[in-house]
Amino acid sequence: MSRKDIFLMFITGIGLILAFPPLPFGFIALIVLIPFFFFLQGKKISTVIAGGYVIGLIWGSGTLYWIGWATIGGLFGALIIFASYFCLFALVQFWLFQNWGEKSLWAAPFVWTGVEIISSVGSMGFPWNLMAYTQSDYLTMIQFADLFGAYAVSFWVVSMNVIFYFIIINLKERQLVKRWILLLIVCVIVPLGYGQFKLTRPLDNDPKINVSLIQGNIDPYQKWDAGFLDSNFFVYDRLTRQAFKSNPELIVWPETATACYIRYRIAYFQKIKSQVDSMNVPLVTGTQDFEWINKDKLNRYNSAFLIRPNYWNVDRYHKIHPVPFSERVPLADQIPVWYNFLDKVLDLSVGNYAVGDSIVVFQFMPKSLKKLVRFSVVICYESVFPYLVRKFIRKGAQFLIIITNDGWFGKTSGPFQHARIAIFRAIENRVWIVRCANTGISCFIDPYGRMHKASNIYKEAVVNSFISLKKQDTFFTKYGFLFPWFIGIVSSLLLFLTVYNRYFHRH
Repeated sequence: MSRKDIFLMFITGIGLILAFPPLPFGFIALIVLIPFFFFLQGKKISTVIAGGYVIGLIWGSGTLYWIGWATIGGLFGALIIFASYFCLFALVQFWLFQNWGEKSLWAAPFVWTGVEIISSVGSMGFPWNLMAYTQSDYLTMIQFADLFGAYAVSFWVVSMNVIFYFIIINLKERQLVKRWILLLIVCVIVPLGYGQFKLTRPLDNDPKINVSLIQGNIDPYQKWDAGFLDSNFFVYDRLTRQAFKSNPELIVWPETATACYIRYRIAYFQKIKSQVDSMNVPLVTGTQDFEWINKDKLNRYNSAFLIRPNYWNVDRYHKIHPVPFSERVPLADQIPVWYNFLDKVLDLSVGNYAVGDSIVVFQFMPKSLKKLVRFSVVICYESVFPYLVRKFIRKGAQFLIIITNDGWFGKTSGPFQHARIAIFRAIENRVWIVRCANTGISCFIDPYGRMHKASNIYKEAVVNSFISLKKQDTFFTKYGFLFPWFIGIVSSLLLFLTVYNRYFHRH
């Protein structure tokens, strides 16, 4: 590679880092791929593969470094997989460029979005850095996510890169530049107008539910010490009693707040149950759970429980998508050799959580409404999957709770990125999101993506707010798979035409 190539790679990689939360430079995303488009030209395939992978590693290292606070092995695993996605985009786009020249860049939004969709699939799915998330500060411009989801926002961002690229290379052609600028204006005005229309609509005035979030701020490395268990419960008991003064109708504790298998620790469960009964307020808590599959095997789960006053039955949800290389090694059951190899090479300290198999919708009856209300809980990493969250809403959830424990990642960008991602889940489905985090950020997010009463990180907090219930499904909630099908069909057609042009038409 020449120095120019290295410079272009570096600019794209660093630009992608700067464009993502919590840094306030999301606008960079609209031009960040332009240096990469120049990099593609006149290269060998080996150079493109190497360059694409290096860009992916730079980008991933600058935005995912916080994984290393919890697990170095998990960080290496995540970077290896993550960088391969940008490499795949580079390879496909290079192949199209070889066959169609610069006009092939119009395929870039389809290729990029297709790769993002692929990155969301399977046990190794890792859709953390969707290009859409660079725009989380610009709520007006992302309201159309309620039509086609976050992937459509990614498509729009990459399209803007393409338009700016053609403006730059055609600066000497005034008439041509005017056409590109006109297209640019249209691509800004349409989402801007739609966003303005949505944001000027008032939130509904239906009866509200009073919800309290408990941010215990428990050191995640200390909480699993058996000697600290009593202190852990004391903190949550104290903060819950403080929250009770605000007359909540639902109280939420974060992911693994109980730090034990609460169903099987009767003394601790009775403490919680006694408090719930005395307050006459239902409680959602994160906890661990297990079930015996047979006499020799049990499944451990990262779970959420709904504990209701005067009911001994506990409603449970088991996490469906464990964090790859942190809570579970992908394909470990199917390919044990794979796990053993990684454990030797990377010294994995990975949980062995089982995968939940049910979309669960909880129910309770708020005092103010006197009717059953339905909601779902997604646990931590699950909130980055648009189509998983959509399933809960499709099944009848009227609002969403996200419980998480981002304390593993210290005072890094990780907790801030995670909170910003939840904005898109609220807009896509037009639902209130109740986000409760062990060390922050705990907050409420309204159906337009606006955060309310966000807590500070690494401080105890009781966060209280009123939320309303979802009235109707969005286009995304009803027909969310239309856009991925559209991307898949167009991408397949482009690839077919390229193969036909290269291997059949020319002969």
